Amino acid sequence: MREPAGDQAADRAAPAPRSFAAAIRIAAGGAAYAARRHPNLRTHIAIAGFVLLGGAAAGCSAVELALLTGAIGLVLAAELVNTSIEMLTDLVSPRYDPRAAAIKDVSAAAVLVASGAAVALAAFILVGRAWPGTPLPGRTAAALGAACLTAFVLAVRGRTADA
Repeated sequence: MREPAGDQAADRAAPAPRSFAAAIRIAAGGAAYAARRHPNLRTHIAIAGFVLLGGAAAGCSAVELALLTGAIGLVLAAELVNTSIEMLTDLVSPRYDPRAAAIKDVSAAAVLVASGAAVALAAFILVGRAWPGTPLPGRTAAALGAACLTAFVLAVRGRTADA
C-alpha cells in the first residue's frame, strides 16, 4: 500500500483494481502495511505460528488444525479491522474526543473477544491431546461460561442511560 505523496495525492481516490490478481496484490500490500506499523498484528502473527507448530507437534488431526487455522484467521481479520477502524478514527478525529476513544476501545474489544475464543478453542484441543479422557475440557467450558455470564451481568449493571 502506497502512502500519498502530497496533498494532491490525498484528494484523488485510488483507482479500482482491474483484475482479481490486482485486488489480491492490493490486499496483500494492506496486510504488509499493517504488519509493519502495528505491533499487535505482528504479535498475533507470531502467536499463530507457535500455535500451529505446537498443534502439529502435538499430533493434532487435520480437523483440529483446520479449526485452529480458522480461529487464527478470525483473530487476524479482527485485528486488521481494528487497525483500520483506529486509523480511520484518527483521521476523522485527530484531537482527543471521548466518543472516538470509545469507538477505538470497542474495536479493540472485538479483537479481545476473537482472541479469547481462539485461546479457548486451542485449550480444548490441546488439553484433550495432553490429557485424553480427563474431565478438564468440561470444567474449562463451565469456567468460560461462568466468565461470560459474569461479564454480561457486570456490563448490564454498569449500563448508563445514554448507552
